[in-house]
Amino acid sequence: MLAIDIPISILAGLALSEAGKEMLRSRDAQKYQFMRTTTLLYCVFFITPIPFYFFMGWPAWETNFLWNWPDVLHDSPIRASVSFAIFILTVGPAYLAFEIGRCLIKRGQDILVRVGYISMGILTGVIVFLTRDITFNIASTYSKYQAGEFYSFWSNPFFIGWLIVTIYFWGSLVIVYLWLRRRDRL
Repeated sequence: MLAIDIPISILAGLALSEAGKEMLRSRDAQKYQFMRTTTLLYCVFFITPIPFYFFMGWPAWETNFLWNWPDVLHDSPIRASVSFAIFILTVGPAYLAFEIGRCLIKRGQDILVRVGYISMGILTGVIVFLTRDITFNIASTYSKYQAGEFYSFWSNPFFIGWLIVTIYFWGSLVIVYLWLRRRDRL
């Protein structure tokens, strides 16, 4: 859901900056470029596909049941341009968080980076809790939402798809984080 995509994106950007903190602290332009490129590629390949997946299958749920326009994207270039917004809303916050993390690390405030991504994790949990009625009751379209045609978050195939993309994101974040930490120590 869009409500959690941005905090999760920020969490990833901060975590990746922490993983390569010695490379960022070194002020070596090549190391900075490596970290920046790695973060951007991570966003493109491991964050951005997830909201696209949910937007294509459950557009009303992905947009938190706020609007009806996701139900009718066909034949509308303006509505179809939402793909650009999804890309920007996943890559942009992660990259900005990475840059903020870099600045904090350069100033010796590494702990704030960790506090930042832990806070984003907590914020995500709070958002899920506060929106549990729409998070755990799935309607693929706004019209189905308005009609009360829900099914459980735990039902298949939705839950299996959610589980796969969740493992995809968290697994990739852990792997890339550990890989950067190992590289950072060399």
